[in-house]
Amino acid sequence: MAALLRKELKKEIFHPNGDRLFAVIEVITATQEDEKFYLCSSVTNCKEVQITFVKNVTSSQNEQFEKINMWYLEDLKLVDGKEADQDNPHFDMHFDKVYNWKTSSTASKYTFVRCLQELNHHYLRKKITFVNFDIDYLIGNSTTMNRGDCMLGLNMCVLYICNCMCLSLCR
Repeated sequence: MAALLRKELKKEIFHPNGDRLFAVIEVITATQEDEKFYLCSSVTNCKEVQITFVKNVTSSQNEQFEKINMWYLEDLKLVDGKEADQDNPHFDMHFDKVYNWKTSSTASKYTFVRCLQELNHHYLRKKITFVNFDIDYLIGNSTTMNRGDCMLGLNMCVLYICNCMCLSLCR
């Protein structure tokens, strides 16, 4: 499903402009009523990194997408992960104003933020502040970055199991 979504977004939104799509995450809005929204990171043919908010507009015949908003990575000042020590899919992005997002999982939040970091490092080298993130998962080490998000999920599960065992032993 994710590969098909990525392919459709590329074809409809990004490829016609010559943009390269790097990451897509589904975000949940407060007013969501059977509508799907996505945050996408892309690079234009002018080497500008963009973050695009896209709405899935489904008609009776086919799926279509509509750009709702777009920001440049160079305008991003701060990304707040909300709570680094909890499984929390919420995060804020500070541009000219603050945008609140909720993803489907903490792993997808970290995947998207890592992509922003990599694009910043490769294209801009601008100082962007990242707060309230677990630094091991954000920066990555040999166990999390090289093996991808499956390892992130596994590490979080192991941590949860260890906490549960400790709590049960304390009783």
